[in-house]
Amino acid sequence: MAPVKSAGSEIPVLVLGSYVTVLGTIRCLGWKKISSLCITPVDSYITWSRYHRSPGGGGDLLTEPSRLETYLRGLSLDRAVLMPCADDWVRAVASLPEELRARFPASLPSLATVESLLDKDGLRELLERFDVPHPVTIPLTGAEDLQKVRWEEGGRWFLKPTDSQAFRRHFGVKALPVANEAEARERFAHLRNAGLECVLQEYVPGGADRHYFVDGFVDREGRIKALFARRRLRIHPPDFGDSSNMVSVSLEEVAEAVDACRRLLAGMSYRGVFSSEFKLDPRDGRFKLIEVNVRPWAYVQFAGSSGLNMPWMAYLDALGEEVPAVENYATGRRFLFWPADLFAARRQWLDGRLSFREWAASWWGAETAVFHWRDPAPALRQTLSLLAAALRRCRPRSSRSTPAH
Repeated sequence: MAPVKSAGSEIPVLVLGSYVTVLGTIRCLGWKKISSLCITPVDSYITWSRYHRSPGGGGDLLTEPSRLETYLRGLSLDRAVLMPCADDWVRAVASLPEELRARFPASLPSLATVESLLDKDGLRELLERFDVPHPVTIPLTGAEDLQKVRWEEGGRWFLKPTDSQAFRRHFGVKALPVANEAEARERFAHLRNAGLECVLQEYVPGGADRHYFVDGFVDREGRIKALFARRRLRIHPPDFGDSSNMVSVSLEEVAEAVDACRRLLAGMSYRGVFSSEFKLDPRDGRFKLIEVNVRPWAYVQFAGSSGLNMPWMAYLDALGEEVPAVENYATGRRFLFWPADLFAARRQWLDGRLSFREWAASWWGAETAVFHWRDPAPALRQTLSLLAAALRRCRPRSSRSTPAH
């Protein structure tokens, strides 16, 4: 295979997904002058990015991952790299037949590995096999399994879906907390009726700032080429939301978590971008692994602007190129998603846990997920959308609709 030029390459990337994950991914690729073609519906602010392109030729939209194979066979592109930015798209890409994977390569683990990591019970089995500390997790095959919990001893538990995306589409949240066995049985039955499988997992005590992330990239030879550590400072919504404010930390600060990642990745023969979430348990001082993303994560731009451009690494690896290792990055850098962080900061302020000075310091000098000085238009579009939504909420109810005659 002829070498691929990383700058100005004629081989584009087909980006599958939406929301801020896609925006961060196409920016990271754009910084390396790689063309990104977004072929799934995206938020309007993403289409304002200078790095956003559509493939044209009637192939602009693709709403269902199940149609990916048919879609790709109909494309006029000779070759392109696939970069899925959501779990269902990862499954679809990993499931493609061999002849399409040759034409549309991707830097991903095997389908079996993908399924094991995306399924929360499969992840539990992997963590037990490779001796990775994790919260107590109970697979639920029936309501009788809920009797395994000693509810009278207190502690917090929640029902966690095996298929996160399907669960979130149905309920609009990541997990369902349960206070006792009766509530757990009721919610478990509701999930079963909706056709959703789940596990019961203990809630590791402590606030948002006890969450740490180890992100990285593994090439096709199983070599870890980049590791990036960050700490969550605030979250929205509480407990089961997404990070709204975070800071980069050294790998030494999370050495136990890094070792656990290395052990898990090597045991699975992993390949590609990953993001692993840990929580530092105050009861025993151990980093407990919560989740592993097998794709670019929501704030992949944070690592990219810190010098660890993992979408670019995935691009090179997919095309059979050598991926340069990156070992250093700046610690103490902040990154935030400002709409959500306003709500998170307000909650802390009302609870007396955050002063105005502390809030201002947490925003001063921080990079934001949507605004970037080299690509400001998405932030403008996002702001206009938020203002329009606020004005609609402020309108008198009588003026929002025309009375029927």
